[in-house]
Amino acid sequence: MTGRLDGTIVLITGGSRGIGLATALRLGRLGASMVLVARDSASLLEACRRVDEGGGRAIGVSADVVDDSAMERAVARAEQELGGLDVLVNNAGIGRYGPVDTFELSDWRRVIDTNLTGPFIATRAALPAIRRRGGGHILSISSGAGKQGYSNMSAYCASKFGLQGFMAALAAEVADDPIKCATIVAGGVLTDFGIRSREDRLRSGDKFLAPDDVAAAVEFLLTQPEGAWTQELNLWPR
Repeated sequence: MTGRLDGTIVLITGGSRGIGLATALRLGRLGASMVLVARDSASLLEACRRVDEGGGRAIGVSADVVDDSAMERAVARAEQELGGLDVLVNNAGIGRYGPVDTFELSDWRRVIDTNLTGPFIATRAALPAIRRRGGGHILSISSGAGKQGYSNMSAYCASKFGLQGFMAALAAEVADDPIKCATIVAGGVLTDFGIRSREDRLRSGDKFLAPDDVAAAVEFLLTQPEGAWTQELNLWPR
């Protein structure tokens, strides 16, 4: 086991910033090629440039993870331009918060669609391609909110609890394939997310993970010995 990822082809949703960008940069330095999916074209272009400069190769696809045809196109580009697909990292997510009795239905739907339906859509698109490569990995970035309920976070908690269940069911479904499914349950991460900016988090005095801490967990999962499988990795700041 060399720890290198030369020849590995990865698709990362939410790949232009935060955890997604940190993961792209880390995997690129290890030799991986990748498709990055994000909504913001400008940040996506910059992310691809940084991956390329760091020694990897990145193709950007400007798309929303809830667009099934767009995710099919992203997978097709991985196969046509990079040669296949070995790894899917379901990272894209949003946070919208408020008490249940005043929470907008449109916000509820958007959180559930992005954080739960998005991984389903991406996984459904990626699975045939990963099988054509003879196996690989499907990873999802979850949260402590997928393990415990928090006030004013009903939509976010529901989406992450659902993601935990989806990944457990997926692992059972592909148990006879050489496909490892893993969920990273991450504590608070120092990024701009939801209503709190990175600066707000710094001022709070709370402890946070760096985005690259989560990226290092992705690297660990992808470089484990073939006979080892971590189904769930809990990652907390200290």
